[in-house]
Amino acid sequence: MTTSETHPHSPSPETKERILASALAIFGEKGYHNATMAEIAEDANVGKGTLYWYFSSKEDLFSGMIEQGIQTLNGKLQSILGDHSLTFSQLLVEFNREYLHYFYDHRQLARLFLSNHSGLSSKFHDRMFQWHTDFVKVNNDIIQRGLKAGFFRPGLEIDRVAAAFTGIISAFGNRQFLDGNEEQIEAEALFIYNLMVDGIGIKDEGDKSL
Repeated sequence: MTTSETHPHSPSPETKERILASALAIFGEKGYHNATMAEIAEDANVGKGTLYWYFSSKEDLFSGMIEQGIQTLNGKLQSILGDHSLTFSQLLVEFNREYLHYFYDHRQLARLFLSNHSGLSSKFHDRMFQWHTDFVKVNNDIIQRGLKAGFFRPGLEIDRVAAAFTGIISAFGNRQFLDGNEEQIEAEALFIYNLMVDGIGIKDEGDKSL
């Protein structure tokens, strides 16, 4: 191992990516609590000093691995939101599709996150709350985009609609990382779209019970 690799002068995106890929492999094989930083360093072909230079602890590395995945998803969703060549109908379906593909492509990461975050520090759980907040915010953005486009009816309680949309997306995403059925993604993206647009109830204007 070279001195420059053991004590890097500036962050190397390539080295960090290699460490995160190794973390996913080792955590996936052994679970968070049984994996060691030494094993991850060896798999990434870096010294332990280099590993700790990028990530101060195993928890920090685990958190960084999850955060990288979330940032990747958010970047893709923001790119879709910024594509003004799409009609809102096209945008909403593409948005749903991207979510479901992400859950399918990151099944191992999602399982790790759900099964290993117990026993971690309050700092980690604070970061979890921030990730959830970011998740809801991007969904809030698409609902607001639909309102501006005249696609949704005016007067909607945006925060509640965004929370409901988040729940629907999460439920179908869970199906993907549990079942891993990529062939269903297109049909489910369209189903979520139709559920958001048409709902599931028969509209009876004569029912004044609510």
